[in-house]
Amino acid sequence: MSASPESLVRRVKIRENVLRGRVKTRAKFCLSSASVKNNSRSSLTPALFLLGRIRPSSGFARSFLSLTHRIKKMQRRHFLSVMLASAFYTSNVNASGKPLRVVVPFQSGSATDTAARLIGDNLSKAMSRPVVIDNRPGAQGLIAAKEVINSDPSGDVLLFSTNTAVTGINSFHKKPFYDPLTDLSPITQVGEFPFFLVTNANLPINSTEEFIKYAKANPGKMNYASGSSSSLIAMAQLIGNSGLDLQHIPYNSEPPAVIDLVGGRVDVMFATPTTTAGFIQEGKLRALITTTKSRLDKYPNIPTMTDSGFENLPLVPWGGFFGPRGMPPALRTQLSDVITATLSDAQLIAALAEHHITVTTSNPEEFSSFLKDQLALTLKVVKENGLVRD
Repeated sequence: MSASPESLVRRVKIRENVLRGRVKTRAKFCLSSASVKNNSRSSLTPALFLLGRIRPSSGFARSFLSLTHRIKKMQRRHFLSVMLASAFYTSNVNASGKPLRVVVPFQSGSATDTAARLIGDNLSKAMSRPVVIDNRPGAQGLIAAKEVINSDPSGDVLLFSTNTAVTGINSFHKKPFYDPLTDLSPITQVGEFPFFLVTNANLPINSTEEFIKYAKANPGKMNYASGSSSSLIAMAQLIGNSGLDLQHIPYNSEPPAVIDLVGGRVDVMFATPTTTAGFIQEGKLRALITTTKSRLDKYPNIPTMTDSGFENLPLVPWGGFFGPRGMPPALRTQLSDVITATLSDAQLIAALAEHHITVTTSNPEEFSSFLKDQLALTLKVVKENGLVRD
């Protein structure tokens, strides 16, 4: 950046957290080109406090005074860069003063919704701003995704979703609805969401082996539900590997599908522990498999895929935060940092573990790379199982 011969005036909004409350102060920094060029601290110090009302004893004032000591070693353009960066990072992710709206592609009571609310409560405290969960179910997550894609990338609206609304929905059609790598701004992964393979308890099925035997004895007569594209993909993998013939009944969300499974209108499905655990404990549903790599401590009698003679599914549900397209990289990193820090809280980790969600975080670059790999793998599985639609 070339130096201007004219005086530069910069207004920097400074939010200073003090012991007994939040005090907003403003300082007008009048930095003349001559004073910077001559490396004069004496000319800078009055400018720092001009109209600022910043107490010299405050931490923020000391930081800027310390900064002036280094001006002698800086070129003018470097100094201005530091000042702008300081202005950005002293503001927080609540710069707009608005609540953070987290859009969820499934209805209340789903595993994704439950996780969003648990994380949102802690995130609200960490960011000192309200967090509102906005449920937008339907169209396998497309409604929620479009809501965020078309929002302003200011950090006030985020998508919290599993792979269903991101990689899943864009793999079933020859022409994807949108490109998750460019139309969304990946922020951080949150964790893995396991599935149970569950059946109605009235069926004469007590294991995966018995399920396959029963389904083969009744070709085309059994049905299965899917409450998400992830559920559908998991079932398609099992059906394809076992050579079964089952009728598919799609649902917009998991909870109503599980209700119909309990009521006997559906025979089998892959669903999350969040929506099925209570019915399993009541004896209304029977869990045949868990997609976790090892048996769950809370459900030691539910075998893994490997225990049941199957290879682990190459695709398992995961969840993460996304911003609208065009979100500035610095803001993505800032949001990723605060969300990652929030997810390090032991009580939150334990609360998510109650729903068998394993916390896994990443920075925006890592999450983008992971997303790219997951999209390619999902496309491969969908094509192999004949799930591509016109």
